[in-house]
Amino acid sequence: MLDKDLNIYNDLDLFMEIFNSISDLVFFIKIDNENIFRYLFINKQAKKYIHLKESPIGKTIYEIMPKNVADLITKQYKEAINKKACVTYEDNLVKWYTNLEEFPYSSSEFKHFETKVTPILNNNSECTHIIAIVRDITDRKLAEQALKESEEKYRLIADNMTDLISIIDTNGFIKYVSPSYEFVLGYPIDTYIGKSILDFVYFDEVENIKEKFFDLIKNKNVATVEFRHKHVNGNWVWVEAKASAVLDEHKNVSHVLMLARDITKRKLLEKKLKHMAYHDTLTGLPNRRLFKANLLQALNEKERLGQDICVMFMDIDKFKIVNDTLGHDIGDELLCQFSQRVKECLRKNDILARFGGDEFCALLLISERENAENIAKRILKALQDKWLIGEYEFFTTSSIGIAFYENGLDDDTLIKNADIALYKAKEKGRNNYKIFYNSIK
Repeated sequence: MLDKDLNIYNDLDLFMEIFNSISDLVFFIKIDNENIFRYLFINKQAKKYIHLKESPIGKTIYEIMPKNVADLITKQYKEAINKKACVTYEDNLVKWYTNLEEFPYSSSEFKHFETKVTPILNNNSECTHIIAIVRDITDRKLAEQALKESEEKYRLIADNMTDLISIIDTNGFIKYVSPSYEFVLGYPIDTYIGKSILDFVYFDEVENIKEKFFDLIKNKNVATVEFRHKHVNGNWVWVEAKASAVLDEHKNVSHVLMLARDITKRKLLEKKLKHMAYHDTLTGLPNRRLFKANLLQALNEKERLGQDICVMFMDIDKFKIVNDTLGHDIGDELLCQFSQRVKECLRKNDILARFGGDEFCALLLISERENAENIAKRILKALQDKWLIGEYEFFTTSSIGIAFYENGLDDDTLIKNADIALYKAKEKGRNNYKIFYNSIK
């Protein structure tokens, strides 16, 4: 009877050789009356996996498999018969064993299978046989699980970090942003999707960002850039962004991955430190370093500006007496009020700096030297008014030295000449100004 069933194939040996040579598990089953399933053929790989100790040919599923496994397989076979179509299942080998002591593999050999059950119909569309092909998909399932765990891990990181993560296509349009975007920048996440990254960049920096982005695409490398990103409240947030070109299997740029962080506090600190490096901490005026930088710039641009350069060096007459008599706090406040009075006498573009102690220096660009003298007179007059500091009322005067640029003078010499003129003014009795000439050296 079995030979008759197998004779439906022209070449039984070829049939068996083909199925024994493949790595899938192959089961060929005959359907008896009342849907009793008997094995007609099981290939070598299947015998190996289910650890058969005797021939299964002619035996039913329940004679070969544990009952729970036989119940599961019977259910699958009946579904294929009812549908008269191929059905696919995924199972793991542990499900086949109610008693784990019977499980023929260690935990390190845990197996996943994909089973395709195909009914074979006769001319009357009746199912007479079933072929079941079982494929070991353990590697694929483990890879899928590893990918899922990796995605979950990185999604968890992305969802909970304050750094800004985004994926941008090669045309500069945003495909993904991390939830931190809403936390840091205020906009809902869906605001970004499909928008250009340039839509959120400070207008003065758009061209620079655009150039760097497309250079990154062209060179397939990494770029780091700082720029201001728009906040939902209308402010601008400084961010430092590192963008990397991500390549596909053909070594073409698939997209750009950008990791950015809010550096606004750092920028404010840098600005503060820079201000401190170039400004006097007491009065807030530019210090000697910044004054000299502005003077050098004026000297370099003198021809283009077409104006004369004037340096005024001034101090408070007998400041040490005030400081020693009334105290350093009063002296400090006097310096602050002194600088304010002098600034009020200068023009908008004039620069006043504190060199240290009670020494101040002003830089003026003038069309007529007479203008500098008029400003000096205005300063001296303002400084003769009474000072009201704390509980004290008192008067002071000031002396001013003036030096004008002469051909070949450098910044240090110009400042030195103004200083010389200052001491000449003091020699004349203080509360006046003196212009530097070579004859007064």
